[in-house]
Amino acid sequence: MAEIIHLPENIISKNDKQAFESFGAHAIVHGRVARWHWARDNYGDEVFQLYRGGTEDVLAVSITRDSELDTFCASDGAGKLITSGALGHVFTELEYYLSLLHEDTPPPLA
Repeated sequence: MAEIIHLPENIISKNDKQAFESFGAHAIVHGRVARWHWARDNYGDEVFQLYRGGTEDVLAVSITRDSELDTFCASDGAGKLITSGALGHVFTELEYYLSLLHEDTPPPLA
């Protein structure tokens, strides 16, 4: 009997994964987050997570891909949508969002 394999529907490409990890490293260097992490949601889809440091490791942002809409969605630690759209747009919005969380002077939005 053959085993049935269920692949996640919202697969993130290798190039997009590299962009996520680069953005995570950028956020760490600027002190806006302490670490990044790849996880899976309840449906088996990949989730890129950014955590704030401090006395407790707090989830700051989760980013997923919606394959039906062909868009990326960023949510805060409580699951509230921050932004969605093309990956570059999401990163720009998150740069602003994370700078506000870190109480920096946010970069101007384009």
